[in-house]
Amino acid sequence: MSIDNSSTKRDAVRENILKIAQEIFSKFGYKKTTLDDIANAVRKGKSSLYYYFSSKEDLFQEVIQKEADILREELSKVLQKDIDPAEKLRDYVMTKITTYRQLANFYNAIENDTAAVEFIDKIKSQYYQEEIRMMKRILLEGARQRKFIVKDFTLVAIGITTAIRGLEMPLSAGPYRSTDLGKSVDSIVKIICYGIMKRE
Repeated sequence: MSIDNSSTKRDAVRENILKIAQEIFSKFGYKKTTLDDIANAVRKGKSSLYYYFSSKEDLFQEVIQKEADILREELSKVLQKDIDPAEKLRDYVMTKITTYRQLANFYNAIENDTAAVEFIDKIKSQYYQEEIRMMKRILLEGARQRKFIVKDFTLVAIGITTAIRGLEMPLSAGPYRSTDLGKSVDSIVKIICYGIMKRE
């Protein structure tokens, strides 16, 4: 077997472990999931997992990072759209919550108590700063097009990002999960834009 084929096979096995671990962590959470659970699900001995990941924490970190990357990629697609800034803001919020609903591990890691896992705080901080930068980009675009009136872009980006984060739980897993997400997001964006839309 060539080195390339061996590397491809190793990557495929690693991805399969990540995928199955993602499902198990989603179902049982970090604390209740054991490496034995994951090893049994992938039909490998626990010792085999150590060939790919150094520990349960290492495996969980990879799963969280993968989900964070998925969310980042989806939001980046929104930023690339050539549309009205207010519509882009709506698409950003809609995409964020829709994708968030699908990423159970990332959601639980951000929202729930995982203080035992040190890297979570680092990922939370990094993710929050990225969100602020993305929101600031939308605000700057709107201001350049004379659609938004914003004096302090960083402060407003922090305010909107914080407001959206506060709505993620009820819209993703709370009492509003069953409501029409599109209508809910439209209402939220109207409230946000009321203070920043340029009025003739």
